[in-house]
Amino acid sequence: MKICVVGLGNIGFNLFTYLCQRFPGEVIGVDVNERRVNELLNQGYKVTADYLELTEIDVWLMAPSTGSQGQNLFSALEQMIINPGSLISIESTLPPGTMMRIRDFLAEKGFALGEDLFLIHVPHRVMFGVDKTVCDTPRVMGAFTRACQEKGRQFYAPLVPLLVEVSDVRVAELSKVVENVKRYLDVAFAQEIYGYCVDQGMDYNSLKTAVNSKNNVELLGTDWGIGGECLPKDMSFLRTVCSSALLDGAEQADQDYRDRIVRQVGSGKDVLVRGLSYKTGVKDLKHSRGVDLVRALEAAENSVWVQDPLFTPVELSEAGFNAIDELEVDQREQEQDQIAPKIILDRHNALDIKIVTAIESFEEIS
Repeated sequence: MKICVVGLGNIGFNLFTYLCQRFPGEVIGVDVNERRVNELLNQGYKVTADYLELTEIDVWLMAPSTGSQGQNLFSALEQMIINPGSLISIESTLPPGTMMRIRDFLAEKGFALGEDLFLIHVPHRVMFGVDKTVCDTPRVMGAFTRACQEKGRQFYAPLVPLLVEVSDVRVAELSKVVENVKRYLDVAFAQEIYGYCVDQGMDYNSLKTAVNSKNNVELLGTDWGIGGECLPKDMSFLRTVCSSALLDGAEQADQDYRDRIVRQVGSGKDVLVRGLSYKTGVKDLKHSRGVDLVRALEAAENSVWVQDPLFTPVELSEAGFNAIDELEVDQREQEQDQIAPKIILDRHNALDIKIVTAIESFEEIS
């Protein structure tokens, strides 16, 4: 069996490395980003940027970033050399209706689903920092025909703890979007309640502990806003097909929350932002609301420094930020007494401004 993973970003690479362990010598990866491919080649992985090298593939696992209308998927499908009898699994999160478009695309190429080609949708799921791989959690699978469903079952059932099969592929398609939008709504609600607690002088973490003592309720923590690639993107996917005041309000509430963080600081301040990665525990600055916050504070004419436990000061400096080592900051706070006030913002308590007088100048210890 020859397996190809299409798209080697965070999700695709996680899937790729897992399958390399399960099927040694049978897996190859492809990505249009030649820099990424060269990086992985230098690490010893079997990858390519040339679809012409991908012949006689039995299983295609599609995990590219979708694009606003699924255009990245269709670009890959155009380049793939698809052999009769192969299985194509779409793992990317899709705008509702995309699987029907893929079915029609393949039909125009002369493929009959369930006869000479097998198409399924198994939207990926992974909580980085919790799950080790994308196959550590139950997966949903949908297909257009029973034969496609059976083919998909043969491949995925041995890989995942539970395969949840649905008879309508649109349900599989919508399930992942709904999961992420539900998370978006939960975070937006948490931000609203956190802001209320700050206004009333109440401790939000105490409230969260009290609420979460009921086993079917979870009040989430807060960050710099709702970031990452998936949640905002999937909110836009759902809003294109589902007109809802609730969804509109959640997006506006998140924007208001992020604006409030910037507004409370004002301008002309020295500010230290603690935590810059897009998500705690994930070393990635792409789609980070922390990055957005720094740039917004700078635009308001503040002097901004950053620190993040996942990045060295050198890495942050190379990414275009003024970086400070956390241990040096803590040491200066202990050594200094009467100095001009500075503002410290912590990612999970972004509305609780900490004003310190224990740092002479962030620049001096950067």
